Amino acid sequence: MYILSVLPARGATDPNLTRGVYLKALEGVTRHSLEVATDNIIKGHSSLEHGFMPSPPELRRECERVMKPINDSARYVREVDQARAEAKGRKHSSPVDATRNRDILAVNIDHGTWTTTGKRTFPDGSLWEAKTGTIYGPKQSVNGAPC
Repeated sequence: MYILSVLPARGATDPNLTRGVYLKALEGVTRHSLEVATDNIIKGHSSLEHGFMPSPPELRRECERVMKPINDSARYVREVDQARAEAKGRKHSSPVDATRNRDILAVNIDHGTWTTTGKRTFPDGSLWEAKTGTIYGPKQSVNGAPC
């Protein structure tokens, strides 16, 4: 924050009070985000529309803007790890053949075709199997009628 002091202040204030307010506003902010936000402000790459020393909330917002991609990435990694842990718990269940008692309607259908037109083109209850690119018709009962 020392480097920000080169920017002109908005008005005369008590330095001790100002320091305390900045410390409160920047509670929990990483040193990296503060350094990058400060560099961005000085270089004019911030969302600030003025050339003055940023207020405590403005500086906090700039730090959070710097950290957003990093926090989003960390959140994504946590979600993937959680999904893997949940899937690992389900692996012990017996596999079910979802294609049983279904007629093959089409083969070599890619995901893009299935999602854009296939779901509307084929009958309700059709199943697209990603591994083979095969579309199976609705489930058939034992006598051949749709379920």
